[in-house]
Amino acid sequence: MVNFCYQRRRGVPALETEVEDMTWLPIMAFTVVAVIYAIGDYVAAKTRGVISSILVAIILLLILGGTLQLLPADLMDLSGLNGMIPTFGMGLILVNVGSLMNLNDMRREWKTVVVSLAGIAGIIAMDLTLGTAMFGSERALAAIPPTAGGTAVTMMMTEAAQEAGRPDLASFVAAVNAIQVLIGLPIASFCLRKAATRFIADGGHRREEKVSGKEISLRVVPRLRGPLADSSTMHFARIGVVAVLAQLCTNVTGISSGVTFLVFGVIAGALGIIEKGSLREAGGEGLLMLATYASVAGSFVTMKLSDFGELLIPVIGLLLIGAAGVVVVSSIAGKLLKWSPYLAVAAGVACLFGYPVTYAVAMEVAQGVTKDAGFTKEEEQRVIDYLLPKMLVAGVVSVSLSSVILGGLLIPVLF
Repeated sequence: MVNFCYQRRRGVPALETEVEDMTWLPIMAFTVVAVIYAIGDYVAAKTRGVISSILVAIILLLILGGTLQLLPADLMDLSGLNGMIPTFGMGLILVNVGSLMNLNDMRREWKTVVVSLAGIAGIIAMDLTLGTAMFGSERALAAIPPTAGGTAVTMMMTEAAQEAGRPDLASFVAAVNAIQVLIGLPIASFCLRKAATRFIADGGHRREEKVSGKEISLRVVPRLRGPLADSSTMHFARIGVVAVLAQLCTNVTGISSGVTFLVFGVIAGALGIIEKGSLREAGGEGLLMLATYASVAGSFVTMKLSDFGELLIPVIGLLLIGAAGVVVVSSIAGKLLKWSPYLAVAAGVACLFGYPVTYAVAMEVAQGVTKDAGFTKEEEQRVIDYLLPKMLVAGVVSVSLSSVILGGLLIPVLF
């Protein structure tokens, strides 16, 4: 007979309340984690991404865990979610992220790519100089990848920190990721509104935009037909094969697995070896993302609110320093490329929130400046076409690509 009761493992510190004597079943722990992040998703949806789901989850874990001690210290381990990321989850997620890259969009919006990379260079420069002087080199280095990226690189960084026995740095990185949108979104919204207003004043909404260049297709593997096309196991198998090849490349070359997973995903997606969004088609994206969030925020279960308050000073400080670097360097890059400096800054700070906020803020601004102003549908669409592709590409370049590579380079230095 299967014993569904769970006994606390030796070596795990006991909580100081009567709750510690409660028998926590794995299904109970999983459900609690899922409910916490469901609340986070609800708040994020209601605030249109202004308050991130991870930030809500962190606050709930701080209150219910470290402060009130209603949750076991090993909640994430007990839920079974923590073991998914280091074993196979990271490979599947990053290969899938790589497959979503649209090389034609990158080619068309090459100026956006340059501006986005310039913004990340600004983060690196400011954090390594002013950030190091104010908060120390360790925290300054740890802040760079999550400031320049999103959940994927945060997952890599927190996992490396936990393995190195540095839960303090894991919490720091997760906090940077959770709070960055509060810094970046107001800047992006203001700059996009300025850029859109100038675009309209110059008559851009009345001009037809010519699309230059042909679509390039590198696909060599034909799409599957019949029952196999919709098979979830086939999607998993194809992603898994690419992830294995990427891991073998890491073993041979010593390159960070996060980088090889992503690059192999880009190549496999372009060649048609895997379909774009295969993880969602396989039905595994939701569970793996929940596991990612559990891995990212797990260290907050044992942290008190007072400790988190102390952590906020370097987190917000380094985010502001990094944002200042983005504003300065991306505006310079935009000027050299004969772009609106406001548009360049908006594209630069896209690294601080990524998709879907990049989509939401661009659409909100475009519709806001054209609403009740006598614009035709075609003119409104031209304003959208001016803002939206640049924000989407900027988010992909920074959050999905550059930051993961950056994290892969800095993890060996930090840990």
